[in-house]
Amino acid sequence: MNRAHFEKSTNLHQQIEHAGYILPAISDFLRMKAKYFIFFLLPILFPACETTEKIDDFPLRPSKLVVNCFFNSDSIWEFQVSKSLSVLDNAELKLIRNANVKIFREGTLLDSILVADGDGRYRTSNNLPQVGKEFSIEISSPSFKEKLYARDIVPEKVEISDAKIIITDSAFYDYGYYSYGYMNGSFEISFDDPADADNYYEIKVFYLDSIFSFPETGPVFSYLAKRMIGISSEDLSVVNPSDYATSSLLISDYYFDGQRKSLSLDFNDWSAQKKKGYYLELISLSREGYLYQKTIADYDNSRGDPFSEPVMIYSNIENGFGIFSAYSRSIYSLETRF
Repeated sequence: MNRAHFEKSTNLHQQIEHAGYILPAISDFLRMKAKYFIFFLLPILFPACETTEKIDDFPLRPSKLVVNCFFNSDSIWEFQVSKSLSVLDNAELKLIRNANVKIFREGTLLDSILVADGDGRYRTSNNLPQVGKEFSIEISSPSFKEKLYARDIVPEKVEISDAKIIITDSAFYDYGYYSYGYMNGSFEISFDDPADADNYYEIKVFYLDSIFSFPETGPVFSYLAKRMIGISSEDLSVVNPSDYATSSLLISDYYFDGQRKSLSLDFNDWSAQKKKGYYLELISLSREGYLYQKTIADYDNSRGDPFSEPVMIYSNIENGFGIFSAYSRSIYSLETRF
């Protein structure tokens, strides 16, 4: 019996009694119903009395060291060292500035970095990474009991053997000395995959944009900025396919081990120019770097989907978190012909 029905029945009962009728059975029945109705409402009105828990009941996990380092034979060593935070910890994430970063090659100590640069990162240009060599790190800090360890091997560089642009549609408009417009099509590339090994790649396309400052005397060139081009592909070797263009594609050689691989990369460039130069970047990843990048892509693709499975970001760090990953890269440049 709902509330409206109960009130209607009560009013009817009062009218009958007021008219001089004596109905004790009906009166007792309605009183009993009212008691049960009020008793039924109590747990609804006060549902949290027995289930309330405080945040203090959930202990925070102790922090561990976190390192992020992607290294290759064409760049210096650079490390970002921080600490982990619990999901319930609202503290600001700060870089660790009292760490000792030790670098080893094949087990031999190469360098020890004790002082961070002004931006909080640890860098050194000594003993740069070498292709085919295993490098490892040991990171410690007086603020942490455990030392952090990680290792990885620099993979072989794979060159792009050929590339070309196929234009599907374009439109350009002249603005004085410059011509800007729209262009879509595909980049057709090919490369030779090393045999008898599991190889992983990341492919990117970018162009260099000239940035100018504008003092009173006129525009002055400042620097070149790297601008990424969104790409997509329906090739079966792409392990992070999506319905929209992304800044990079991950590829496994599972279907073409030891063979020449040809790949079509669809693109749209909304800031196209005539005689514009593009750069195709083929990055050879280690297994650790591939797994890390893949879980990052899986996380991005599942974000916002309430029905997706949780994604755990891969880490190859012992006694800590983060990633220590080696890679090699080759760059192929080409230019539109109109």
